[in-house]
Amino acid sequence: MRLLGRSESTTLILFVKNFLLLFAFRGISVLTNLVVTILAGRTLTVELMGEYNLVFTLANILVIPLIMGVNNTLLKVLPESSDDEKKEILGTVIIGNFMLCLGLSVIGYIITPIVCRFPNLTPESWYLAIALAIATNSCILADTILKVDEKFFRLGIAKIAGSIFMMAGYLVSILAFNKISIYVYIICNVLGQVLALLVSVYKLGAVKFIFRRDIAKDIFKIGVFYMFSWLLTTGLNTADICIISALRPEYESGIFSSYQSNIRIYFSVFYNDIFAAVMLPTLINHGVDIRRLVGNVFKFMPVILLILGAGTATLLVALLYAYGEQYPIIWGYIILEAAGIAFQGIYYFFSSLLVMEGETGARTSFEILGKPYVFLLLISFVCTKLFGLTGGFISFTANQAILAVLLVIRYRRTLRIGESEEKHYSFYEI
Repeated sequence: MRLLGRSESTTLILFVKNFLLLFAFRGISVLTNLVVTILAGRTLTVELMGEYNLVFTLANILVIPLIMGVNNTLLKVLPESSDDEKKEILGTVIIGNFMLCLGLSVIGYIITPIVCRFPNLTPESWYLAIALAIATNSCILADTILKVDEKFFRLGIAKIAGSIFMMAGYLVSILAFNKISIYVYIICNVLGQVLALLVSVYKLGAVKFIFRRDIAKDIFKIGVFYMFSWLLTTGLNTADICIISALRPEYESGIFSSYQSNIRIYFSVFYNDIFAAVMLPTLINHGVDIRRLVGNVFKFMPVILLILGAGTATLLVALLYAYGEQYPIIWGYIILEAAGIAFQGIYYFFSSLLVMEGETGARTSFEILGKPYVFLLLISFVCTKLFGLTGGFISFTANQAILAVLLVIRYRRTLRIGESEEKHYSFYEI
C-alpha cells in the first residue's frame, strides 16, 4: 500500500472506525429485518408470501423515480460545496422530492383500477406499495446527507431504531392480537422507516427551503441518467417475479419469490448502503488508483465470483430452512440464483465506477444497459413462459452474466488495461 501523509492516515483511520461502526449497526438492522422476514415466512401461507414480495417489488420500482438519482449526485456535489451552498442544495432537493412524492400519490390513486388488474394485487396492496416507496425514498435521502457529513453513529442508531420498531409492531400484532396479515407487516415496515427518518433528521442542521432552478438542473442532470439506469436494472431484476406472478399459479409465485426477492433485497442493501455509497467513494477520495483497483478485480474475478456465489447460496439455504417445510430446497434453483447474484455484483461494481465519473460515465452506464434491454426482457418472458420457475431462474442468471460481460468489456477498452499490466497488480498495492 502506498505511503500516506500523517493527516491522510488519520483521516483514513477515522473513516475505517466510522465504517466499521456503520457496518455493525447496519448488520444489527439487517438481522432484525431477517427475523421479521422469517416470521412472515413461517406465519403466512406460500401464496400470501408471493403477494407480500410483490408489494415490496413494486415499492422498489416506485422509489426510483422518486429519489431521481440525487442520492448519488449529492455524494459527489455536497463535499465540494460551502455551508451556504449545501443549505440551498438540500432545500432545492427536498422541495423537488416532496413534489415528486405528491405527484406519485395522485397518479398512483388515479391508475389504481388499471394496476390492480395484475394478478395477486389488491388496491390495499397497491396503496401500501406507494406508501412504502415514499418512506424508503425519504430514508435514502436522509441517509445520503448523514453519510456526506460522516454522521455514521446517528445513521446506525436510526436504522436500528426503525428495525426494532418494525419487529416489535409485528410481534405485538401476532402475539397480542393474533393478527397475521401482509398488511400488518408492511404497515409496520412503513412506520419503522418513518421513525428511522425522524431520528436521522433530528437536529440535522439548518436548510434553506428555496427552490433554485439552476441548482435543480445541475443536480438532476447527472442523477437522471443514474435513475434511468437504476430503473432499467430494477425492472430487469424484477421482471421474472412479475412474469411468474402473472403467468403461474399463486403457489409457484410464492415459492419463486421466497428464493428470489429477499436474497436480492439483502444483497442490494449491502452493496448500495455500504459499498457503493460509503466504501467505494472514500477509497477513491483517498487516492486509490482506479486502474490498479480495476486491474485487481479483473485478475481475481473468478475468486470474487466464487465468494459472492458461495455467500449467496449459504444465506439462501439458511433462509429456506428458517421459513419452514412448506418451502422446498431445490439445489438447482439455489445454484442458479447464487450465480446470478455473483454476476450482478460484478455488474454493479463497474456500473458504480462509471456513475462516479459524472455525467459522461452515468450516460455510458445507461447506454450499456439500454441497448440490449428489450432482448434481455424477451429472454425473461420466453424462458418463464416455456419453462416456468426453472426458466425464471435461468433467465435471471443469463441476463446478469450478459450485463456483467458487456460492462467488463467496455471498461477494459476504456481504461486500456491489458493482461501485461494486470500481472503486476496485487491487492497490497491498493
